[in-house]
Amino acid sequence: MLSLPPAVPIHFPRRSDIPMAADYSMTAELLASHGVAATVSEIHGVLSGQICTGNTSPDLELTQALLEIEGGIAEVITNLFKLLSEDINKQLRTEDYTFHPLLPDDDESLNSRLAALASWCDGFNAGFAGAWAQDDSAMLQETREVLDDFSRIAQVDEEEDNVPDAESEVNLMEVIEYARMAAITVYLQNNDGRLAVSEDGDLPEGTELH
Repeated sequence: MLSLPPAVPIHFPRRSDIPMAADYSMTAELLASHGVAATVSEIHGVLSGQICTGNTSPDLELTQALLEIEGGIAEVITNLFKLLSEDINKQLRTEDYTFHPLLPDDDESLNSRLAALASWCDGFNAGFAGAWAQDDSAMLQETREVLDDFSRIAQVDEEEDNVPDAESEVNLMEVIEYARMAAITVYLQNNDGRLAVSEDGDLPEGTELH
């Protein structure tokens, strides 16, 4: 179970309103056809984490290592990583906050979307840690708290035998929205120091996700 805070008024953009470089299912098919075991969400998280350190050009060798992709990698996959990176950078720079974790469509099961979010958060932390080039003391407290929150989200057990309902759906949307805005906050802090979400940066209390 994961408890989350109501930090800011939550706006849920329609998935169709969010410009994406790639569709989740199409990207998954491309990865599978080239023998890449990493999930779409994990890859997007790893790239997002690197970019949110202030490094706008993710290291493809680091990305490959973090995703445990051994040996050579097809050019189409490296091009995919570059395309996703460009898209992430564009979304994070917009003033209307169009950035969004790349997750399965809303018609997929709640458990599969929860698993993808956990994978995205885990990937984000791995990418951030791998690309962080400064001393740990230079990391802002709000950034540390977001990384801690992402670690908690990454450990959510999507295998629990719970019956999805409307409340669970809303709770998941709130967690996704928190992760989305938290990532934007980390990006802004490591680029120009501005805050984007809540004053305390804590994972909100009050919403339970089973």
